[in-house]
Amino acid sequence: MSKGPGPLSKLYNVTINTAEKFVPNALQPLWQAPAGPRTVFFWAPLFKWSLVLAGLGDSLNRPPDVISLNQSVSMTVSALIWSRYSVVITPKNYSLLAVNLAVVLMQTYLIARHLKWRSDSASQAVYKHPNFPRNSLDDDE
Repeated sequence: MSKGPGPLSKLYNVTINTAEKFVPNALQPLWQAPAGPRTVFFWAPLFKWSLVLAGLGDSLNRPPDVISLNQSVSMTVSALIWSRYSVVITPKNYSLLAVNLAVVLMQTYLIARHLKWRSDSASQAVYKHPNFPRNSLDDDE
């Protein structure tokens, strides 16, 4: 339960207290668990699965040339950090660990796709930049 004085804390407490009346006895151990639905330890990983679904959508629909390498690397590093955090906190949050490992796997796949595309298309790259050294073919223009 939230102990904050703000309106969102009050809304959260009313929602949890109302929902608690409808939880069957068979699900009470999950409901009362330290990382159960009454805590942020349950809801944060649940909503983080949307990042995994977005990565899956990118892997199926997005061409490798438009995959953002910076974004994928930063998401991978962030997920690795949060994976470590999920096992050192109390209570240990294995659902957070699972979702972060899924993010790492998905983003690693996207990074590999982009790097493979970059490697395969390097021979067709055209370098036209004012500071790039000129070669003898450019002198004919």
